Amino acid sequence: MKSKYSSIVEVRKQQLDKAELNLSQAKQRKLENEKNFELSRQEFYDLNVLPKSGNVQELRSKLQIASIAKEALKRAKEKVELSKKEMNHYEFLYKKAHLDYEKIKILNTQEIKKKLKEMQKVEEKFLDELAISRFVKKEKDE
Repeated sequence: MKSKYSSIVEVRKQQLDKAELNLSQAKQRKLENEKNFELSRQEFYDLNVLPKSGNVQELRSKLQIASIAKEALKRAKEKVELSKKEMNHYEFLYKKAHLDYEKIKILNTQEIKKKLKEMQKVEEKFLDELAISRFVKKEKDE
């Protein structure tokens, strides 16, 4: 049965589905960024070992590589923090969309119940009138 809220329920459901999709994508990006961060951290610690012997050129190249690894680690950490904030944002939007959907769904259910009660009253009134008219007709025939 359709009510005046039926189309709104459909729109809110679409918004909820979209928010859920965005949240799952944000979670996936967060996991991916955390994985990249761990790989960068491990690479940084592996490259941070300085040679015990060798020439100055090797030492400079090792320090340069370690500096690049440190910068990559820093960027990976920033991405993790950003993805956490993004996920919190999408969680908030999902909760809001879920709440809106539930509110409209309840209003829709109440509207349908109200219409059903009205229809039941109309049906009862019709049956009462039918019974009265048959009773009156039966009395006239006697």
